[in-house]
Amino acid sequence: MTPGRCLIAALIFFTLMVAIGAIPGEAKILSDAAGDKLLHFSAYAFLSCLVYSGLTGSPVSRALRTQLAIVLLGGLDEAIQTFMPYRNANVTDWAFDIAAALLTTTAMALLTRTRTMAKQRLDRH
Repeated sequence: MTPGRCLIAALIFFTLMVAIGAIPGEAKILSDAAGDKLLHFSAYAFLSCLVYSGLTGSPVSRALRTQLAIVLLGGLDEAIQTFMPYRNANVTDWAFDIAAALLTTTAMALLTRTRTMAKQRLDRH
């Protein structure tokens, strides 16, 4: 998938997360079935993969910009919840979103760097 398509997929995925969470009772059903923190971690890890893959630059730069994007998107997600009478914002949820971004982008940056170094070694031979 091209970087542009990854960012479009990230936007669509985030919009779907917010939309599903806006359906009365739906977030509770999902949370009860899979666990609220696991859902947050999984969703934001996937979102981090999409954002990271949609960016260009060095692995560290991509990781940092992805982490910033997740901090903002997770905060926006929690802020939106404050306007819904059947939902409540939770700083712990936001912390899980950020933890997912930190772990995911660190792993992706390391994999990107390792792949780049391996490709450079192959190109020299």
